[in-house]
Amino acid sequence: MAAKKSDADKAKRSAAAKKAAATRKRRAEAARRESIEAEAKAKRQATAKKAAATRKRNAAAAEKAAAEAAAKRCAAAKKAAATRKRRAEEAAKAKSEAALKRKRKAAAKKAAVTRARNIEEKAAAKAKEKRKAAAKKGAATRKRQAEEKAVAERWAQRQEKAAAKRKQEAEEADAARRAGFAQVKLIRARDATNKSKAKKISDTTARSAAAAHIVADDSKAKVMHKPVKSDGGADDASRRLKFHRKWVNGQNPETVEEYAWVREFTSA
Repeated sequence: MAAKKSDADKAKRSAAAKKAAATRKRRAEAARRESIEAEAKAKRQATAKKAAATRKRNAAAAEKAAAEAAAKRCAAAKKAAATRKRRAEEAAKAKSEAALKRKRKAAAKKAAVTRARNIEEKAAAKAKEKRKAAAKKGAATRKRQAEEKAVAERWAQRQEKAAAKRKQEAEEADAARRAGFAQVKLIRARDATNKSKAKKISDTTARSAAAAHIVADDSKAKVMHKPVKSDGGADDASRRLKFHRKWVNGQNPETVEEYAWVREFTSA
């Protein structure tokens, strides 16, 4: 009985041990499965998290790309609009410059025609003025030559009269000398310009008993002496005499002094 009980206990313990072993095995398997499931779950979670991060990153990248694309399209549109505007402005500027160029060309052509016309008009006016001046000068020259010719003729006539008078006086003086009278020295115009010489001659003729009937006229010497003295003395008389010789030969007066002398020559 005791042996049977012992076998029964042994079988019972063996069954209990077997059951405990099976329980441990089951628990270990359950733990392994749980570990595997946990690992798989963690892996799935990591994968899901990674996928979510990837999706988020992809979404952000897509959004960024879309934004960049939109910005790029906006910039391109803006650039295209600026290009169109610039080209329109360039076209308008070119059109304006072409119109301005045509206008300047027309203005330059008109100005050239005006300048040519002005030059022609100025040349014609100058030629007309020159002809007018030449005609006036010719008329003045002819008038002056006529006046000079008339003056020269009057002077020649006076010279002829003076020569005839001097000849007559010489003949009368010679007749008087031959008749026994003292010779009277005649006063010439150039001697009369020298007051001392004229006075000496006047005094001599005044003291001559034989020529008492001749009154020495020194008024011409006095009259000639005053302008000679006021104009510079005997040198003025010399210059006057030189100019008179040139004037008789046709030279025209050029200075105020020479014109004054001509007036004296023609009014003597």
